Amino acid sequence: MRWLVGGLLAAVLVVGLVLAVTNLGSLFKSTPEPDAVGPASTSAPATPSAEPSDTASPAPATAPPAIEGVTRQGDFDFAGTYDGDLVKTFDGNAASYWSDMEFATDSWGGFAPDGVPLVVKLKEPAQISSVTLSQLGASGGSISVFTNDRPSLDGAKQVGSNSFTSPDLTLPLQEPVTAQYVIVSIKTLPKLAAPKTRYGFGLRLAEIKVQ
Repeated sequence: MRWLVGGLLAAVLVVGLVLAVTNLGSLFKSTPEPDAVGPASTSAPATPSAEPSDTASPAPATAPPAIEGVTRQGDFDFAGTYDGDLVKTFDGNAASYWSDMEFATDSWGGFAPDGVPLVVKLKEPAQISSVTLSQLGASGGSISVFTNDRPSLDGAKQVGSNSFTSPDLTLPLQEPVTAQYVIVSIKTLPKLAAPKTRYGFGLRLAEIKVQ
């Protein structure tokens, strides 16, 4: 009987050992995790590159009308001595001027009671919006500006008038005018700050600018 009991115990031990090994094997057996399947990434469609837009480039600055010449009108023989200096009124040199004439009264000393017109001829008809007169060392006087399609006050349009209160006198037009001739009529002379003679009235006109 002892051997039978021993045999049964041995059999029970073997069965228990097999079950233990089986359970341990199941513990260490790794179950593969399912592959994580994320949402399919969809790449955004490539945005077509925008065509370079034609940006409107700023219009080039318009150059002021070019002056072809300046002449004097009127029967005033004495002034003819200085007509050669009229070219200095548009030579771009602010130190050169027309003219050294000086008078005892602002009305050209009585030699030109109606004033002295200077005719500015542009190289071609142009749109005019202002006229600037630059002079040296004087104040006062009476200046009128006209425009015309010919070198004459007849039929000319007066576009401004004023007197000198500073070296530069700018006469803006109320509205642009297209013309080839600008006539600067000097009715009365300004008073010179430092006359060269005992006569105190004159005009040292340095530059005429038409814009």
